[in-house]
Amino acid sequence: MIAVTREDLIKKAYRFGYFVGYKGHTEWVSWVAKKKEEIYRKAEDLGIYEEVKTAYRKGLQDGKERRMREITQGLKKLEDEILPEKSRKLGAETVKEKVEIEEEFLQFLKTPKIVEPPEILALTKALDVPQMFSHPKMLGREE
Repeated sequence: MIAVTREDLIKKAYRFGYFVGYKGHTEWVSWVAKKKEEIYRKAEDLGIYEEVKTAYRKGLQDGKERRMREITQGLKKLEDEILPEKSRKLGAETVKEKVEIEEEFLQFLKTPKIVEPPEILALTKALDVPQMFSHPKMLGREE
């Protein structure tokens, strides 16, 4: 199991929220709820639940706003322009759909179209150890 840093988890929460909002997925759908719960569980373990929750909500809102902006401007791109076209058949199995959607999310994370806003980056700075707890520079020890 790969250890997740606090900063990475906040960014992941923001990006997942952005994905859900931009794609118009419903939060109570099983795969979305499970993924969100997984992120929140890791956040509780790291003691940053509120920061992660804020990042997810901000991402969700930003994704929805971008989607609406593109629709309003008439610039909504077709799915095959953003991601490689997948063969989707009617009546496909739920497991196959879940795998396809998770693959879509992984592809979405690789796109350079998501840039975290300053508020999300500020949340990661709040996790840094305050300078007052560092060793005094006049004693000659630098880190």
